[in-house]
Amino acid sequence: MGRPFLIITLLVAAILVTGCTAAPRSSYNYEVHPTTAAAPPALITDYRDPLPPEEDDGSLPLGEIVMFRDANEENEISLKVVSSTDRGGYEPAGEPIRITAPQGWRYLFVHVVVTHRGHRGDGYQTTIYAPPAQQFSLVGNGRTYYPVPAEADHLTNIGEVYRGNVWVDRNGKYEGYIVYQVPESVVDSGAVVVTDIVGLKNRYGRDYYNFRKYDRNPAWRL
Repeated sequence: MGRPFLIITLLVAAILVTGCTAAPRSSYNYEVHPTTAAAPPALITDYRDPLPPEEDDGSLPLGEIVMFRDANEENEISLKVVSSTDRGGYEPAGEPIRITAPQGWRYLFVHVVVTHRGHRGDGYQTTIYAPPAQQFSLVGNGRTYYPVPAEADHLTNIGEVYRGNVWVDRNGKYEGYIVYQVPESVVDSGAVVVTDIVGLKNRYGRDYYNFRKYDRNPAWRL
């Protein structure tokens, strides 16, 4: 009886040893080859076509009037760019000479009108200031052009030259043509004439004008 008991004891011991040495099983499923995390998707940009120039920059059509007053709000002023024309050259009135633009360039003549619309205050100041021609820049094809000095006060078949920097009496008007020299490609490019007069100051550091309803310089598209 001792021998069978010994055999049974050895079998039980073998079973116990086998159970203890077996590797435990995890309740999680592990991947043999872990995957690399994917890069985040690229951001999507909300792209919209730019607005047409006439809506984007707030430029005015030719002939449209801008109304404002002098700094003391005693005199009402109107300003407008009426028209433009281009030539390959021009002739000073009464002079036997012709000024010709370089090859590939044109002269552009821009008609500007400043009008005194009336005295509205009780003060003694009854004149208005017409801004200098140099305050009118022309922007075309990404470049800015400034007036060139004309050789006369009147140009044949064009008209009076606008120089500005003058005082205009009550109900009076000052007008003329500002002369620019531009590349031929600018002439029909939809260039804009910008009047840099918001914040224009006199020699005492005081503003010439009061733009209560206009927060930027007036501009006209040619």
